Amino acid sequence: MSIDIVEKSLNMQKIAYVGLPAHGHTNPTLAVMKALVARGHHILYYNAESFRNKLAHTGVDFRAYPEPMPSEKEMSAALHSLINASLLLSSMSRPLTHFLLQEFGQEKPDVVIYDSAAMWGYVAARCQEIPQICFVTTFVLDGSMHMLGARNLALFIWKSLPHAPRLLRWKRRMANEFGRENSGGITEYADLNIVFSSQAFHPKNSFIDERFRFVGPSIDTTVRPAEFPFDKLQEDKPCVYISLGTITNQNIDFYQTAFAAFADYRAQFILSAGARTDLTQLGNVPDNFLVRNHVPQLQVLRRADVFITHGGMNSVHEGLYYGVPEIVIPQHLEQYINGKRVVETGAGLIPKGYRTSKRVSVDALRLALNQILDRPSYKSSAARLGETLRAAGGYDQAANEIERFIQAGAT
Repeated sequence: MSIDIVEKSLNMQKIAYVGLPAHGHTNPTLAVMKALVARGHHILYYNAESFRNKLAHTGVDFRAYPEPMPSEKEMSAALHSLINASLLLSSMSRPLTHFLLQEFGQEKPDVVIYDSAAMWGYVAARCQEIPQICFVTTFVLDGSMHMLGARNLALFIWKSLPHAPRLLRWKRRMANEFGRENSGGITEYADLNIVFSSQAFHPKNSFIDERFRFVGPSIDTTVRPAEFPFDKLQEDKPCVYISLGTITNQNIDFYQTAFAAFADYRAQFILSAGARTDLTQLGNVPDNFLVRNHVPQLQVLRRADVFITHGGMNSVHEGLYYGVPEIVIPQHLEQYINGKRVVETGAGLIPKGYRTSKRVSVDALRLALNQILDRPSYKSSAARLGETLRAAGGYDQAANEIERFIQAGAT
């Protein structure tokens, strides 16, 4: 096939993306989809109806999953636990596989990209012999479970045992209905797996091989700055940014703990409390705090000296991308793994004595900030990791890997 024909075929590719109705899994795809559309590809984007507006600016052809679908809150709650996530995802898999089989039969996409937790995309693509690409928006958990530590791993196994028969029945049913060669577990990888992190930040993992490409976080730095009173920031004081993300942010108790810990602290604090948080419930806000329901996170992180975060993968990456050391307050197990990796790489810490979903004390929070600000090694480690994340290429590199995969199949 000539180069001209290959280039023409690349410009005419129909790509189906099969997503998960969760913000943390969707956000990294936005800039990639926008880049692919700009390169001339037709993108069919499958997700829950509640995510349609989130994709509106990307130019994709959005296709809604059939109802009923779990709400964003239900999905988020399930993702707090690996076993609950497995149970919810397995319950969604059969109807969504049938839906996609019909869609793919009509649309005939040239390649299917699926979220690593959206196994219905994997199964439907294999049933119709369509090439597959997997997006990994978390760490590659296969081979990384040692990050939990012996105690947490034993606890996870113990909690999982009562549900094992149900998951085994689900796996047998999927194999009987769609073929053993086409179905598998909750997560199945493809011939190309795009990981939205850098190898330097990812935990050591013997499972990872040449099929995995590390492209770094998918951060669109061209996004126009949102309105925020940056002129109120005091340049002579450290800037500390606090955010618990988009789902677990209605935590009045934590915000009041932060007020108590830092009301007299010689620093400027910016608190993003979340769109659904009633700011009147926060009580008296210290003078050194700027509190808003929404904050332009990327713009704030460019100015921040420390980031106090829940430890969601997107937030952790965004902070490190700008070289900001982090204090991680994980709200569930996956975020604990992310926070532990921040600690291992020397780019931040988890407050002393803190455990997932438990309350952080005023003293532990203040001690953590003192430690970050007093030791320059945290800042230098975060800056080093930021260099690796930026060098990985981001959404443009992800689009390059996708087109390279398509071209390899076309020649």
